Order: sequence, then structure tokens, then C-alpha cells
Amino acid sequence: MGFVYTSFQERATFITHGNMARLAKKSGGPVLARICGTVAADEKRHENAYTRIIEKLLEVDPNTTIEAIASMMRKRITMPLHHMNDGQDPNLLDHFSKTGHLHNSPLC
Repeated sequence: MGFVYTSFQERATFITHGNMARLAKKSGGPVLARICGTVAADEKRHENAYTRIIEKLLEVDPNTTIEAIASMMRKRITMPLHHMNDGQDPNLLDHFSKTGHLHNSPLC
């Protein structure tokens, strides 16, 4: 289960950091864009490693691996970001997801 979750999680963080890099570049933040781009590239390397592990697990123990993948899909993968809380906005993640910034949050 750990490898299955992590393979999905690394993909999601690759996408998130890549999106943040594009937003930072568009908003005139070249340093932040470069940092986010570097992190995104690192997440992509992690994703590739975990994907190879899952491929090997499918070869060695396909039934258990498929059960783990099915279990993870039924649970609807929850990223740690879903627990983001600034103590003020009960819909912080939803607002961030739609706008790409945290408005007046103390997290900024």
C-alpha cells in the first residue's frame, strides 16, 4: 500500500509544484518559479522510481499489488494538502485550488 500511495502522491506533487512554478513565473517571481520547478523535477524523479517499483511488484506478486491499487482507489487518495488549515478559512484548500493563492491567510 505504501508504494501504491506514494506513486500516486509523487505524481500529484509533481503536477502541483509544476503549476506553482508556472504561476510564479507568470506573476513575476522568477526565483520562486525556479525553486518550484526544481522541486517538481525532483518529484517527477520520485514518481518514476515508485512507478518502477510498482511495475516490479506487479511481476512478483500481481494479485496483492492489484488489491493494493484497488484499495487505494476505493479510498480516494487524500493528499496531505487536504488537511491544510490556517485557522480562519474552513474552505482554504478549495479556495487555493480555484485561485492558486491563499488570499489573506496567515500561511502566506
